[in-house]
Amino acid sequence: MFLSQPPPRRRRVMPKAPVFHKSTNIITWPADKVPVEIFTLIASYLPRSTIQNMRLVNREFEAKVSEYLFRVVVVPFKSEIYGISSALHGEVSDSAGSVTIQDKGMKVFEGFGSRIRKFALSFEYDEYRLAYPPLKSDQEAITTFWGIYRWPFQNYNRYTQLEGLEQTADETRTMAKALGYLKTANELGLSIDGGLGWLPGPDVNALVVEKGEKPVVFGLSRFVPDPRHKPTRCLKTYRACDPASAFSQSNTRMYHAYESMLIEAGYHEDNVDAGVRLMMETETSSEVEATTNSDGSAAAFTSYASQAMESIFRHMNSPDFVPCRSVNDLIDIQKHKTSEQPLKPNDLTNAQKEMLLEIEWAQRAFLQSYAVAVIDNPSTFENIRTLTIARLPSGHLPTLRRGDFWQSLKHVEKLSLGVIPDWREISKQPAGWVQDQKTQPSLAVTVAYQIFHEQIARRANIKTLHFEWICGGEYATGMYSRNQLILPAPLVRKPTHMVCRTRQFPVLYLPFVEHLSLKNCWVSPHVLNDFFENQKYSLQSLKFDSVSLSAPIPMLADPGPGTQIGNGAGGGVPTQGAIQHAAAFAQATAVQQALQAPQPAVNFPNGPPNIQQLLATTDPVPNGLEWLAIRFGSWSQLIDNHTPGRRLADIRYDRNIGEEPMSRPSTKLKKMEFHSCGYVRVNLDFEQSMLDSPDAPGLPLAGKKDNNYGSIMLNPNDYYLATIVNHISHMETATLENAWNIEVGWPTRLKNLVAESKFDGIPDPGKGRFAGVIEATNLN
Repeated sequence: MFLSQPPPRRRRVMPKAPVFHKSTNIITWPADKVPVEIFTLIASYLPRSTIQNMRLVNREFEAKVSEYLFRVVVVPFKSEIYGISSALHGEVSDSAGSVTIQDKGMKVFEGFGSRIRKFALSFEYDEYRLAYPPLKSDQEAITTFWGIYRWPFQNYNRYTQLEGLEQTADETRTMAKALGYLKTANELGLSIDGGLGWLPGPDVNALVVEKGEKPVVFGLSRFVPDPRHKPTRCLKTYRACDPASAFSQSNTRMYHAYESMLIEAGYHEDNVDAGVRLMMETETSSEVEATTNSDGSAAAFTSYASQAMESIFRHMNSPDFVPCRSVNDLIDIQKHKTSEQPLKPNDLTNAQKEMLLEIEWAQRAFLQSYAVAVIDNPSTFENIRTLTIARLPSGHLPTLRRGDFWQSLKHVEKLSLGVIPDWREISKQPAGWVQDQKTQPSLAVTVAYQIFHEQIARRANIKTLHFEWICGGEYATGMYSRNQLILPAPLVRKPTHMVCRTRQFPVLYLPFVEHLSLKNCWVSPHVLNDFFENQKYSLQSLKFDSVSLSAPIPMLADPGPGTQIGNGAGGGVPTQGAIQHAAAFAQATAVQQALQAPQPAVNFPNGPPNIQQLLATTDPVPNGLEWLAIRFGSWSQLIDNHTPGRRLADIRYDRNIGEEPMSRPSTKLKKMEFHSCGYVRVNLDFEQSMLDSPDAPGLPLAGKKDNNYGSIMLNPNDYYLATIVNHISHMETATLENAWNIEVGWPTRLKNLVAESKFDGIPDPGKGRFAGVIEATNLN
């Protein structure tokens, strides 16, 4: 008999996952099908924050997006340290925020160094941190059997963070190792600003601040701007604390001051709180006030600049807002007490001086390490073709005058150099106190000329050169900076050589430079003429951006200081010095004109003519063609002498009012480009009335600022700083337009710059400035 088998146990079968077929129209990511060029194209329409989020989708997204994101990288040097901007500058491609060159930063270099094409290091001060310096006690805590007391430091006490930053900057081998990973980079950049240049302080342009733009290294950002939140009514730059909380703020800062003392004295953190409270309880109110206010850092936080910005924003939000302010409007906005301003550029607190001093120490160590890292690793930079030094204080220029530095960058073909002229020198005296010595910014001309003459001019590899002053001018912001504080171009060794004509001074010669660009500077006519002559066998293209001519300097003249220093005036009425030089000027004008035109030299049987007679040529022209007569020492004359295009003599000949012109001298110049060029007034004692508008000039804007907070601004006690003249004669306007198709006045595309300039009190921005391109023709 057979026993039946029990029925088999049924197994529970899990339902199968659904299989999606192509016929179901379910969209899936086509792995490794989309080329990196498509990713790059899409990324070009996105803000950086969105591109960073795209890296989180999957590994393919991360790899292909990073190619675009990390192509251009600007890394702030230890940005979390006090005094250094915590935000990454410009086109920064860093997903973690701040990148350092040690520890985590080194891993970033290892992982992404091969993707970087443009790399720069930045080391820049933060003006807000300078206005409210980090707390640093000038006394140390000493423990005795009867308690704790305070005593002044025997040696100069450093800001701990900046001292550590300087020590890090001294690690040359670490920097060299980090830079060694940039094997595929073809452009190297640097940006340094230590706050020793022009400080705007309360002179803030709200229209510029509202845009939130940051200084860039490699030009305009490649990323679409991130969506901005509605601007707060109180700007961060000079925000004020609630007056009701001033007492608590003071107590808080005092607590941290004592806390720092005890920590430096070696107290364990468990005992610090009790020690701080003991010190606070045993101090009198007067001692507390003296301690917290000794460096100015715990003074009342109410900033009159922030109140001014509040008033401005109220005005901007009104229905009848027009982006322009008159002098009277500016005065009304800025009537607040200057004593409440946290940052007074002309009267820094001791803490602010110490901060600038220690930043300068750290930056000097940083730049020296940077230079040595480049010198010791020439093979690392074999692929570098472009060197962009976006910002560099003039005091640091001598560090880059080393020949071995430029020899290590022997393949660099394109150099861009922006220099911040120093307005002050901060030094520590033997007694331990810090001295703030004001200096003339025009002295930067000498150090800039030296680096060009001694190093750049000798480098046959450097074919393209750009130079600019980062100080004042048409693009500067603020009432006290816009359209003024313009330095001479470093085409001569000293600023005095730009105007002194008692003898011939050497003019810069760049025998290998083929493409030159100058920005934000002024030149005297005779120096610019000599520079053209120097470069005619090498220079192929020339670009002038906000470059201005002064009035012509008479032969044998050596102009001294004018009489209107600091307010942009001077020269409206011929001075005694100009009258004395009139005869020499007349003779030089006659000789110059005789060389330019096929006619006898001009004679003056009745003595020297007046100034206006000296300014026009004597070439006869028919009615309606007066624009063919040009002023001696004008832009029209310089362009006519050196243009690669048509000359006025060619136009005269074509119109049958002149002889056939002689063939032009041999030159390689093929293109001249102008952007917002015109004239400036220099506060020196020589004739400049030919630059004046026929309308009666009013009191210069700067003269009307003195009653506001001019006393706390840096005093431009420098006679070689020039001021824009927003005027050009109707006759020269016609010459530029008819002869070379040059446009006079700012075009409509600069409407934002016009609004910002009007906000700074410039009544007619762009008036008298011209722009255009002149290219070579087939004329011989």
